[in-house]
Amino acid sequence: MKRRIIILIALCLLVSVLPGCVAERYPPTYPRTIVDDLGRNVTIPEKPARVICLYPSFTETLFALGLGEKVVGVTTFCDYPPEALHKEKVGGVTTVNLEKVVALNPDLVLVSARLQREVVQGLEKLGLTVVALYPENFEEILENIRLIGEITGQEQEASRLTTDMEKRAKFITDRTKELADSERPRVFYLTWYDPLMSVGPGSFINDLIQLAGGENIAADAKQKVPAYSLETVIARNPQVIILAGGSMTSITVDELKALTRWQVIDAVKNGRVYSIDAALVGGPKPRIIDGLEIMAKYLHPELFPELLEEHL
Repeated sequence: MKRRIIILIALCLLVSVLPGCVAERYPPTYPRTIVDDLGRNVTIPEKPARVICLYPSFTETLFALGLGEKVVGVTTFCDYPPEALHKEKVGGVTTVNLEKVVALNPDLVLVSARLQREVVQGLEKLGLTVVALYPENFEEILENIRLIGEITGQEQEASRLTTDMEKRAKFITDRTKELADSERPRVFYLTWYDPLMSVGPGSFINDLIQLAGGENIAADAKQKVPAYSLETVIARNPQVIILAGGSMTSITVDELKALTRWQVIDAVKNGRVYSIDAALVGGPKPRIIDGLEIMAKYLHPELFPELLEEHL
């Protein structure tokens, strides 16, 4: 009987540590083939040791997955985290220097499927392994992070990161998904003041506004970045106005609130004009969850007293 108990305890201990042991003893296998956001079958021949990233949001993801040391080249717009500023520059997002890319001898190149299709063709002709990504909503951002983790052998890190993002998002959507239409404030997200520019369907910010329990007044636009007249904004009478802050700032909250013609808008009359760092919400990056939390606090402060002011 005593022997059986000892064996049972040993089996329990083995089961409890098995997942970690398996992950350690059986590393990711290569080659592996994935389908990227251009619908291309891409084979990764071996675990990448040298990665070039040609889109800022994906550079941020690589660092978040602990792959900073493997990043050997980025664009001039890849500025987060600060360590990315010290990486070799291979041009801008739409002005990639293919010769520099080749000279850095990368095992993998990550690009934007929406902005860099021609770059994909050029790099493929040069025999490089290229993965093109471009998620269009929060769920697809999570999928892309997991995919980057898969092709770089960082599945566990990607799983931890996306699980945390999902948990934080669920905390918000559990409280906003049952809101009636009348409880969802009309939101005007201002990306630029002159001319007035906003965000339409298919944009990350439109998705965040919905998840945070709001109604984007530009949700019926024909473009992702539509232009509006002040008369149209007044007619749609947003209850919340959010300005794209950071490097995108073209007008401040105080300056907008002081404009005479804007005084008839509910958001201005009620002091519900805010600013959010555009870097948090404008791309498919891990920090977009921070942007969602800020958005939720702005739209429904009564629902989210737990979200700290220092987060805003």
